[in-house]
Amino acid sequence: MISTKNTVKKQSISIPYKKCDKLALLYGIILGDGCLSRIKRSYFISIAGSIKDDLIFFEKVIVPILKDLINKEIPIRIRIKQRELHILFSHKVLFNKLKDKGFPIGKKGTKLKISEKFNKNDIKYIIQGYFATDGCLVLTKNPNKLYPRIEFSSISKGLLSQVLVYLKNLEMNGNIYISHKYSNKNWNTLYRLQFNGKNNLKIFEHKIGFINPKHKTKYESFLRIK
Repeated sequence: MISTKNTVKKQSISIPYKKCDKLALLYGIILGDGCLSRIKRSYFISIAGSIKDDLIFFEKVIVPILKDLINKEIPIRIRIKQRELHILFSHKVLFNKLKDKGFPIGKKGTKLKISEKFNKNDIKYIIQGYFATDGCLVLTKNPNKLYPRIEFSSISKGLLSQVLVYLKNLEMNGNIYISHKYSNKNWNTLYRLQFNGKNNLKIFEHKIGFINPKHKTKYESFLRIK
């Protein structure tokens, strides 16, 4: 459901995960583009995305996950000026589940990490969700064929280091780079985790997977025209 002043009917698909997997998936989604905030007796969970290419992901993935976890239909709002999709709702039980799993309340900052309260099997789903919101599949011509890159960006080098270690254990080869260092000391350095080449891409798709349709579409495009 999309909500500004008008609403449209939401399409849905089946997501073959257990509820515990969906909580890990949601945790990863919020790691990338969401936050928890507490205001008096309200326990807010928010998720943001791009109007340009995240609508199907919100409709077919995020909203059904939330409905399964809290048995409630959450509307998608459009912020026209910001060119942004936005989900914002208050739910104490889900908020506390995420908090108890180590998710910070308020500004995420440079210390953001995947909590040790998750077991090893959960990490796949956390990375799935994190890539869906904050990852990028880049295809560049080099020179006459497409060359793929898997990228994650964050101001938390520690978070990217955790992802790097996990993916290296899956036999992916990548590194962390400084993406942008600002002259203003009040702005945090942006880091990029990067995996180059077809082999890394195929391992990621096979062992982690793309849950955001925009990434899946780009991957399928690469397979067709590589």
